Amino acid sequence: MTTRPISSDFDCVDEVPLHRVRGNQLGILISVIVAVVTQQLWILVLPLVVLLISRTYGVKYNLFVRLFSPVFPRSTKTESRELLRFNQLLAILFLLVALIAFALSIPIIGYISLAFLSAAVVLALSGFCLGCFMYFQWKQYRARRRLS
Repeated sequence: MTTRPISSDFDCVDEVPLHRVRGNQLGILISVIVAVVTQQLWILVLPLVVLLISRTYGVKYNLFVRLFSPVFPRSTKTESRELLRFNQLLAILFLLVALIAFALSIPIIGYISLAFLSAAVVLALSGFCLGCFMYFQWKQYRARRRLS
């Protein structure tokens, strides 16, 4: 994480302000909780679509960022766009696994996938980015393989 001046617009070049990242995470968590509590699992399509749009067109088109980032205090700390895209990919994969499992009537796999996603999001909201840690380990592994 780095520190940079707060930008009032949503055009971030290489870094995304942390309050926007947290807004996205909160939106995902709320969607998962509402879907599980109400047993309306089609609600999981909402975060999937939001993440796909955000990953394709950028943070400025992320509905969760627009709705929930005002909940968090503006932050000068940022997260790398590369890390954000990796974390979004992980969330997309967990949501796809869950939706496919529920569609195939294998709810245990769906709930396990949602539990992993929820745990990662809660950890991220608490300050520990599991996806960032995994990405760092992956980059180190690739660097070591190149050297050997």
